Amino acid sequence: MTTEDVLKNAKGGIALIGEVIKAAGDNPQVREAGLELGKTAVTITRTINNVLLPLAAFNFAVEKARIYFAEQFPDDMARKAKNIPQEAVIEPKSSVAGPALQGLAFCHEEQNLKEMYLNLLASAMDGRVARLAHPAFVEIIKQIDAEEAKLLQSVLATDHPFPIAEVFFTADKGKFKPTTITLYRHLLNLQNDNSDDPAEDAFLPAMVDNWIRLGLVNVDYGLSLVDHDYDWVESRPEFILQRSKITAEGIVTFHKGVMKKTAWGLQFSQAAGLSTLPMTINQAD
Repeated sequence: MTTEDVLKNAKGGIALIGEVIKAAGDNPQVREAGLELGKTAVTITRTINNVLLPLAAFNFAVEKARIYFAEQFPDDMARKAKNIPQEAVIEPKSSVAGPALQGLAFCHEEQNLKEMYLNLLASAMDGRVARLAHPAFVEIIKQIDAEEAKLLQSVLATDHPFPIAEVFFTADKGKFKPTTITLYRHLLNLQNDNSDDPAEDAFLPAMVDNWIRLGLVNVDYGLSLVDHDYDWVESRPEFILQRSKITAEGIVTFHKGVMKKTAWGLQFSQAAGLSTLPMTINQAD
């Protein structure tokens, strides 16, 4: 049965996507990759053949997924798996591989997210580190966008804590207790890739809240680094803007804080290829 025949025979959204992925596994290019990579690519193909994606999608999205899995996925996966020793290759758990392929079907055009899914699949296939590839990591990737992923990578790639600030205004109430109002949360010293100039992102506070919600980082304004680590705060465009908006009597200043990745964030970064993989974790029996 050809790929087109499979698509014509699929019934409903769920079955349609399942047949799309199965068709990719039956494609000659995938079988050719199996010849080149041996057990590694064969394991990938078997996983693709056995998973049915529990989603419905518009026909145009399914068509793009079919083309990707048939024409590009074998090469992408071969690139990620090429450094796994033959004796370390295992069949990835379906609880990881199935949802990861599902996510990949719908974001393969977003490079940052695609790379995370591919790295997670490669980790799940490597018996030396397979335990790092937690099923929940697929859901984490689903809950970040491509631009956010780029910034998150820079945060999770290092073990060093980051200075972070919360800008606030304290109003002068005379005889009464001063009133404190938060003006900007989770300010980081973002810089442009090609210079030291400040880079702004209006969604940064929400991004940091999202990383906290996902358990990837902790932010603590009860802790701080050395004072000079915060010299940048008052020259940031965000701080200057907030200060310019205030017309009432009072002072605009900031709380010092620390942002650091959690143990969960470290494991995610290793499994998703955002930081170096350890080679001492063995697969559970």
